[in-house]
Amino acid sequence: MAAIMWPGSQIAAMIGCQKVIISRQTGVIIKMTASSSAPVVPGTYILLLADVLERWSLSMDTLLDGTGIDPSTLLQANCQVPQPTFAALLRRAIKLTNEPGIGYHVGLQMKASYHGVFGQAAMVANNMREVIELTQAFTSLYFSIMTLHFEQQGDQAILRFEETHPQFELGNVGAQVMLLGFATMGQSLTGKPVSGIGMVKVARPEYFSRFEHLVPGEVRFEQPYNGLIFPAEILDRPLVMADPIAARLAREQCKQELNRLAGNSSTYQLVRDLAFDEQQGFASMEEVADKLHLSPRTLQRRLSDEGVSYREVVEHIRRDRALRLVASGGLSIGQVADLLGYNDVTNFSRAFRRWTGESPRAYRQAREVPLHS
Repeated sequence: MAAIMWPGSQIAAMIGCQKVIISRQTGVIIKMTASSSAPVVPGTYILLLADVLERWSLSMDTLLDGTGIDPSTLLQANCQVPQPTFAALLRRAIKLTNEPGIGYHVGLQMKASYHGVFGQAAMVANNMREVIELTQAFTSLYFSIMTLHFEQQGDQAILRFEETHPQFELGNVGAQVMLLGFATMGQSLTGKPVSGIGMVKVARPEYFSRFEHLVPGEVRFEQPYNGLIFPAEILDRPLVMADPIAARLAREQCKQELNRLAGNSSTYQLVRDLAFDEQQGFASMEEVADKLHLSPRTLQRRLSDEGVSYREVVEHIRRDRALRLVASGGLSIGQVADLLGYNDVTNFSRAFRRWTGESPRAYRQAREVPLHS
């Protein structure tokens, strides 16, 4: 989902089932009306932020002062807040505490239970591999700002967090919350530290040295993507609350909730979330329809109602991923072509020129991102 930018000084977005008008200058809510759509995070994130601020003797009322947000709304099941609103509250928290590393404090207190029925399913899964599979399948339920891409290369597991809306980049504080939060939840779920390498796009902040000892592993800054690299053996690490029966029930609840969203949210975005997998490649329309518990004909009709075909959605994914992968330099041009389902480099290069007006090699050379060891 994406926030709607209004001309002037306001943004229209969503909190729960209410459309809100947000001031561009202050980032706070100035009006609530009917319904809309926006990239979202769980409403419990605001409760978590307020809990962190108690260390500075700051109350929830102080954090939410002037925003128009009713704290009781945040306690409602499936409550969501637009990412720009949460980002604005993070900035306010930094100003109130004079602590630029507030994201590390939030990440260290992150729990799977803050993510509704999806979090419940993760807590009772068999192992971390299943948690990652659940995250890939159902992250759009509560966290539509990004998608998770997973691959295993030998004894390494690689998670890439890709923003679904480039105009809402995670930034430094967002990366802190996301990466440290994932590691914290991993340790809580397995009962053992989850250490590895954190990859972040942003530059190393001056204050990072104060938090470096809290990070379970190494952090590499100014990288081509946000993500985690960790030992593959962690994938099969059992969870402390593993419960096969509860896991099946929770997964079914997730499917039902996703099916409900399919009727209320952008079908285009739901299909984008489900149509590509790092290991399996592109799914057919029939496979995506099955994941959404729809018939292929119904899915095709809903996409048509939004002015797009399944083939065009796949083309959009190919283009966006091609630009990102070619620019990052992590794979050869041939590997990128193969990953995106092209029979040969020539066909891929022809498509790439159609998208950008440049060859993949020229595009890469103009946008090379330095990798730091």
